[in-house]
Amino acid sequence: MLTIAVKDQPELQRHYSLRDLEALPPIERRAMLPNETHVYSWRGVRLSTLLAGLYRSSTQRLRIEALNDYSALIPLSDLDAFDPILAYRRDGQSIGIAERGPLLVIYPMLDRPELRTQVYFNRSVWQVSRMTLE
Repeated sequence: MLTIAVKDQPELQRHYSLRDLEALPPIERRAMLPNETHVYSWRGVRLSTLLAGLYRSSTQRLRIEALNDYSALIPLSDLDAFDPILAYRRDGQSIGIAERGPLLVIYPMLDRPELRTQVYFNRSVWQVSRMTLE
């Protein structure tokens, strides 16, 4: 289960099951994980699609939280500049928790080598459980 919230606006909170995410317009992307050289085929939904209708003029960033309590901040400008996705399939298969799943933020590091820095590695969160617009 994924929860999407807007800081200080609990009435805008949304919950998504894997089935709900799969019902959104999908995108396929070939990409690698941070500090890896293997290229995977990912299927997921654009973060911009997932957050449509929740943006407010006061929101500037997205906090991504993982099952292991890790969190990272993604500036909303990344959504337009790099089009990261929330992936729910890798090479056609569901992604188990032990494999960093079930949801991962994937940046296009294969197509955009300039993203292969620690800043974007930190934003490539796996085991995503919650997103909060701040």
